[in-house]
Amino acid sequence: MIEKECIRTPYGSIAAYKKGTGTKSVLLLHGAGCDSTMLSWREVFNTFTDDFSVYAFDFLGYGNSDKADELVGDHFFDTHIECVNSVVTHYGLTDFLLAGLSMGGAIAIGYALRNPDKIKALIPVDTWGVSWKMPFHRFSYWYVTHTDLTLAQYRWCAKYRWIAKWSISYALIGNRELITDSLVDEVMQSCTGDMAGKSMLCFQRSAADRYQSKPYYLEQLKDLKMPIVYVIGEKDPLVPLSDIYRAERENPNSRVEVFKGCKHWSVKEQPRKFCKIVESVFAGR
Repeated sequence: MIEKECIRTPYGSIAAYKKGTGTKSVLLLHGAGCDSTMLSWREVFNTFTDDFSVYAFDFLGYGNSDKADELVGDHFFDTHIECVNSVVTHYGLTDFLLAGLSMGGAIAIGYALRNPDKIKALIPVDTWGVSWKMPFHRFSYWYVTHTDLTLAQYRWCAKYRWIAKWSISYALIGNRELITDSLVDEVMQSCTGDMAGKSMLCFQRSAADRYQSKPYYLEQLKDLKMPIVYVIGEKDPLVPLSDIYRAERENPNSRVEVFKGCKHWSVKEQPRKFCKIVESVFAGR
């Protein structure tokens, strides 16, 4: 059973989730856009055994947490990292495994760099934060800085079922059998209203300057002493596999796990494989 509660932070209230009472603690961070804890991590939550205590929360501007229309710019990642710290403090977490998907991966890396003594292991999943540039960087930077078309894209996903389904199949899910009617319904519902579109636009406008992506943690990865496991979908169109292997080479304590046939939601496609990786980390393998 997944328990839900509200945690108040200096930046707003966030919805937090917990399952299990085991001695092995895991904190999961979701990604950007229409995402939320349950959308990305529900299958993983349901797969973990009672040996684990699994925690997660919706970032500001996502899911059941407060809106954050003005959370954009240099303080974007700092604020989200501080919200992670609020959750860690609330639950009294120590020596826990931290996993983050996409935007959440960059936030997880940033938190681990600031709080290395609290982290048992780090698992960035299809992660932001290790790519020097976005695809077509100059154009992408201009597009998100000078237009609001991201908002229109999310409105179209909420309104037109075929667009939502195409978006899932193009970027998120490689196995078409997993693109069920209920998943499309959930994605369309999460795009309803402007919260998801505005949150994505805030992320996009905070995640790059004219010349490179932000944050770019490659040179800092060598400072991390805990085990690092990079999880990446083999067919992820948003994160180049070469960037993940480059990040792996920066730290001798790291390795890469490629999920065959998967795209950006690799852990949603193969939750059992992800949980086995977590189990292996706790077993010291």
